Amino acid sequence: MGLMAVDHGAIDGLLADTLRGDSPADAQRSAAGADAKVIFARITYHGVAGLLCDAPTAMAGWPGAVIKRVSDEAVVQTMWELRHRQILNQLLAELAAAKVVAILLKGTALAYDLYPTPAARARGDSDLLIDPGDLAQARLIFERLGFEQTSDSGEQADKFSLQEMWSRTCEGAMAHHIDLHWQTLNCPALEAVLPVAECAATRIALPRLGPDAMAMDRVRTLIHTCIHRMLNFSSPYFVGDRIYYGGDRLIWLHDIHLLAGALSEAEWDTFCRLAVAKGVAAACLDGLLTAQRFLATPVPNSVRAVLGAGSIASRPAAYLHARQLGRAWQDFQAIPGVARKLGFALTRALPSSSFIRDKYPSHPGLPLLFLYIRRLFDLIRPRPTQSPER
Repeated sequence: MGLMAVDHGAIDGLLADTLRGDSPADAQRSAAGADAKVIFARITYHGVAGLLCDAPTAMAGWPGAVIKRVSDEAVVQTMWELRHRQILNQLLAELAAAKVVAILLKGTALAYDLYPTPAARARGDSDLLIDPGDLAQARLIFERLGFEQTSDSGEQADKFSLQEMWSRTCEGAMAHHIDLHWQTLNCPALEAVLPVAECAATRIALPRLGPDAMAMDRVRTLIHTCIHRMLNFSSPYFVGDRIYYGGDRLIWLHDIHLLAGALSEAEWDTFCRLAVAKGVAAACLDGLLTAQRFLATPVPNSVRAVLGAGSIASRPAAYLHARQLGRAWQDFQAIPGVARKLGFALTRALPSSSFIRDKYPSHPGLPLLFLYIRRLFDLIRPRPTQSPER
């Protein structure tokens, strides 16, 4: 069976079957006959090499080249994890000593809360949430520990950004990135959905990571995960140096799967109440049902009923289902004050040249004018229905 005989959907199905511990013989035959590069490309896209390596017998019958590359990738991720944990603990200790409440989000929070092996939760950085009033103090701590700010920090960008990237390169040229946030969702229009103060008040400890490590509670983490997945249907994201759209990466669905399996009955009740009250019931239901379809995630019937009935029109729901231009308009409306609105619009329409270059790394030789035109086109074009690779 050659390269053209196996499509990405079949391989994705094989990976989902494997993750839920159910690998049918016909899927195994598909893996055995598929091109090893194609299989590993899908494993890389879905970010599940570490998960597969934790269940090596599930890959019986797969091409030997795939099994070796999965193993090699898991070793690299484990080595990165060991050093990243040290760097994170040092950073979190310094922030705690300065009375800065820092909350881990997304992959790192889940890696040390629900994943049996933290390195199995593939990621390229750690997301850290602080109160905006602590930003100046946090920046001083990052600089003192040898981090360098790598995201755009121009005056206009600094006024309207809700996050910035800090990087530290260690021995062996291994880079460690911290995505520093001062709003839980990087969208002005969604500020009220998961306010920083609310997340700080309900935070939980992550003792497996370290004494100063904290995360959002699991209820809000599940809401955040489902919203983040929905945002990526219209907003691009990178895996390696490739741009993708869509929310069905298996590592994200596995996050939802683990969170759903960890909630108590009382937590499910709180989850439903908050999702409906915050106007994101539809996004949460879609995330849960998609995880159920791919990974057999248990979703209580009562939860389906409450979220389904609560999926009414709301500003957050409209935002999550809008194209990029529609989202930009809602963000514009959420910015207070005429002057700030105009500054925000200018920053969105004409960001700095460094931002433009970072946004389109695959076109380093194109003149800036063409990249600015591409950016405007991206804002107004219909959102893709799937990743361009598929």
